Amino acid sequence: MRVLLKGFICDGISEPSRSTMLIENGRIIAVKADIYGASAADKCYSFKDEIICPGFIDTHGHSDLALAAVPEAFSKRSQGFTSEISGNCGLSPFPLSEKNIDHIRELYASYGIDISWRTLLEYRNFLAAKNVKLRLFPLCGHNTLRAAVAGYRQNTLSASELNSMKQLLNRTLDDGALGMSSGLLYVPGCFTAPDEITELMRVLEKHQKVYALHLRSEGDQLLESLDETLNCARKAGLKKVLISHFKTARKENWHKLDDALKLIEDSRRNGIDVRVDRYPYVESQTMLSVILPEPFLHMGDVEITKRLADAETRKILTEQLHQKLSQEDWARLRLTGAKSPVHRNFIGKHFSEIPADPAVLTVEILASDATSATISAAGMSEKNMRRILMLDYCMAGSDGYTLSPEKMFGNTHPRSFGSGAKFMRLQLDYGISIGTAVAKLTSKPADFFQISSIGRLTTGYHADVTVFDPESIDCHADFTRPATPATGIKMSILAGNILCF
Repeated sequence: MRVLLKGFICDGISEPSRSTMLIENGRIIAVKADIYGASAADKCYSFKDEIICPGFIDTHGHSDLALAAVPEAFSKRSQGFTSEISGNCGLSPFPLSEKNIDHIRELYASYGIDISWRTLLEYRNFLAAKNVKLRLFPLCGHNTLRAAVAGYRQNTLSASELNSMKQLLNRTLDDGALGMSSGLLYVPGCFTAPDEITELMRVLEKHQKVYALHLRSEGDQLLESLDETLNCARKAGLKKVLISHFKTARKENWHKLDDALKLIEDSRRNGIDVRVDRYPYVESQTMLSVILPEPFLHMGDVEITKRLADAETRKILTEQLHQKLSQEDWARLRLTGAKSPVHRNFIGKHFSEIPADPAVLTVEILASDATSATISAAGMSEKNMRRILMLDYCMAGSDGYTLSPEKMFGNTHPRSFGSGAKFMRLQLDYGISIGTAVAKLTSKPADFFQISSIGRLTTGYHADVTVFDPESIDCHADFTRPATPATGIKMSILAGNILCF
């Protein structure tokens, strides 16, 4: 079937201009300024003021198994995304071994999916059978990789274990992973020494792939964490680094942005292509367990729930939380995910608004199921967010996953439904041209990750297209209504298959 689109076409490189585009068998077969007649196609769509552009690329998503549970990918497609870079923050559903598969199954249990694969190729075959409506380009998660070799214990790897990790990473990159992600805040990534990262970066450089990381610290130790990563990249000769959801967390760290940008831009001038991704919100979301003191801070969520089955352990942790967190801290934290129906009544509320001792409540939630317990945290600067979003090397990353209003798997951050549209809205509001804003969502991430045949509207490329109204594109989802769809997305086309909104 042939489909003809007429209107302002923005090809991912240039500013929009009146043109026409002809699609056949999921590919773009012509883009021409002269107007085709409707007879050139089986279906013709004409747009007056809307922008016809490449499908948006989410450079930081977590739809690894959510996409199998919600294959229509409504939350992604309705905000303009047609592709996602998955396997972020060190967590991917491969490679698996007897040392990590039970843990991974527990982490993803809410999706009701039988995890029987071990490798990236087997995982891809599983997804393909689900007829998913989103292109997924996985990274290999360092936490999963490390645990496949050495489990989740706190340790320094032996030379043999490190060599096994490098071999396993090498095979996974050969199988098509776009790079490696790390989550150095989480178990077991938090046990990782810089030398280990450097050695794995050398494998990435051999394949000319990307290292994407959730920094060890995005606040108090932001500059030290950035410096560590960039030093590792220099030692390894690595050319591509992506700082995930780049931010300055907590008010006392807002002033560090200038120094952080200097570190990044010095590295860019010295040959390392450092990029950042960002979601357009000033509340973050992560696991509830990150607020815990030692030794719980360096335990996996599955292990935390097991430990809290003991009444004395719950009592000790409650007292530690009383000492560690102030009333101001609890006022910053909002409960966004919990398994128990009783606790789910509090989702969307700050801990200071809930009629319960916040430390006691936290321990109860984690004892019920730490793997589903999430929080958002206020503490980012609107001004800093604007500066980051305006960087020419900043790309859109939702840090969200595929959902639908009917299949939510618990509550979520509004970024899961709104990041793509809101990123575009803010770009335009900040005075960025349409063509430049579109490039940051399309051709720039495609080029950075070296993904062929997407990110541009040109002959021979996949017919992945987003049509949006530059006046109304936005997202109005919030923590009380996180599944509110974006506005201004008129059409989403994936390989020629059309969804209208």
